[in-house]
Amino acid sequence: MKNRRICFLILTFFFSISLFAQQNSLFVFREVQNAIRKQTRSLDGKPGPVYWQNKVSYVINVNFDPELGEIEGKELVKYKNNSPNTLYDLLINLYPNLFKKGNARDRKVEIDDLHSGVIIKKISINNTEIEPYGSACNYDGTTLSISLPVPLWPDKELELVIEWECTIEAKSQIRIGKYGENTWFVGYWYPQIAVYDDVFGWDEIDYDGLHEFYSAYADFDVKITLPAKQIVWATGIWQNPAELLNEKYLKRYQKALESENVVHIIHSKDLDEQITTQATENTWHFTAENVTDFSFATSDHYLWDGLSLVVDKENNRETFIQTAYDKQSLDFYDVAEISKKTISYLSDSMPGVPFPYPRMTVFNGGGGMEFPMMVNDRSCLGKSATLNLTSHEIAHTYFPFYVGINQERFSWMDEGWAQFLPTEFQEQQVRYNNQAVQAANVYSYYAGTGLEMPMMVPSHFIKGYEYYVGSYYRPELAYRALQDLLGRELFLKSLQEYIHRWNGKYPTPYDFFFTFNDVAKEDLGWFWRPWFFEMAYPDLAVNEIKNYYEDWEISIENIGGLPVALVLTIKYSDGSSEQINKSAKVWKLGNTEVLIKHRTAKKINEITLGNDRIPDTDKKNNRKLINTAKF
Repeated sequence: MKNRRICFLILTFFFSISLFAQQNSLFVFREVQNAIRKQTRSLDGKPGPVYWQNKVSYVINVNFDPELGEIEGKELVKYKNNSPNTLYDLLINLYPNLFKKGNARDRKVEIDDLHSGVIIKKISINNTEIEPYGSACNYDGTTLSISLPVPLWPDKELELVIEWECTIEAKSQIRIGKYGENTWFVGYWYPQIAVYDDVFGWDEIDYDGLHEFYSAYADFDVKITLPAKQIVWATGIWQNPAELLNEKYLKRYQKALESENVVHIIHSKDLDEQITTQATENTWHFTAENVTDFSFATSDHYLWDGLSLVVDKENNRETFIQTAYDKQSLDFYDVAEISKKTISYLSDSMPGVPFPYPRMTVFNGGGGMEFPMMVNDRSCLGKSATLNLTSHEIAHTYFPFYVGINQERFSWMDEGWAQFLPTEFQEQQVRYNNQAVQAANVYSYYAGTGLEMPMMVPSHFIKGYEYYVGSYYRPELAYRALQDLLGRELFLKSLQEYIHRWNGKYPTPYDFFFTFNDVAKEDLGWFWRPWFFEMAYPDLAVNEIKNYYEDWEISIENIGGLPVALVLTIKYSDGSSEQINKSAKVWKLGNTEVLIKHRTAKKINEITLGNDRIPDTDKKNNRKLINTAKF
């Protein structure tokens, strides 16, 4: 029996090596190779037969002071170890420590926001007290590592209790913060169990202010206590509206839950009235299941709109959409309707997967930042700016939340999709909306320079504006080129299968690559390599033109090596023109030159390569005037 098991392991090892060779085509991280050998991942892009992830649940009670931005909280965390490994430590994210004096950060912060960090007042694990600043606790940057008093064995659960205090930044507004008197968006505020996954183990990457997050799926039961005049919006479903809202506002809220049209729950004329039932303070209760984070927002003078949309007609499932905004933010009067149209488009068209969550709140704060079921958005000038920001942030619902993306390492796996998914919708809604053109222009400026890094370089190593180019614009253009070469139907089928396989889980880039390979029934390594792994850049040129009476041969050179679509515009002497379109598949064989054959009896005056949606770093070599006398 022992010899048979050894033979099986040897055969499995060599079989996996053979499969790697078939795919590679691509360089595969050793960590991912190990996961495939252990069968938590697979070479066809599906979760492996023994894929696992740990289970987390939170019960949190918090008091928030809207004058000072101070939090005092207590949480009970249940953590189930579904891995095959014994855990000797527990890693906890303390994101407010970004503002701890002396800590490293990658964003400029206001000096008034610096503080002493999260103050841990009590820790207990399975009813065993842990000294918060004793030898068992190691604070490093924005993480806390706790040595467990008893190891957490596979298939066992622990209970962690933490009491803490912290301050939310008022001036720096890095994704969250204060946006007016008694008005806050609060995120990254509670001690959060870090992700422990089958590829990298504990996620030990510090939060530096620039790079975003990797968060564990969890269930939340949260109670937030504030002064009575404060209204609260949060991740999840509000559990006690009848207890907190006066009758008039409760009726409006209940009407909005069932209405296809916008209901003004709080008008500007209501702001001087008593909206809630209590005179001194209220405790707002929210629950959310299987989400990666929890945020909340509050104000004592914001307007509040709401409506409901059927997102899954087959199952008659609805999403309640609400907006909370300052009465001076004129663009926000339309944001509820914009959000409705966005969610409808995402559900029915691209990606064509019904919106997965029962709530979506767009809060009028600052910048533009996504959270599960929540968006923190600035006010914008112009309809296209408001539409683009709103739809981009709501599109994030699919990535990184419904599909759990590790943004710290692979930010293009969510930002690129949030750029790509709503582009057609944005163009349909606002004439001359040029998001796709902007992406091509921005990327063309940076592509191929010494500042650009391949997308497979971990995102947290990339700084400055180059981070945004590689996270937003290059992947958006890659997805557009991929859709063009596969065709919309097969592209959508592949994308929907990827979402279906990995919703509620943590895919790596290889799970994305391999799923598309699997669904398309094609090894797309020739496309993945230059776009995601290499220093290739977009630069096509009209090279040589030959004419044999009515037969023309046009040589196109791929100088930069990036497989992009090929569009030729042929202008004739009679004023007419003709366009030849080829997808990026013309570069499939790794060729650096392609010959376009064209037959016409007309006299050609000019041949131009490209368009404003295809990136090109040097457009001076894209146009040739034809001197027909020499032919």
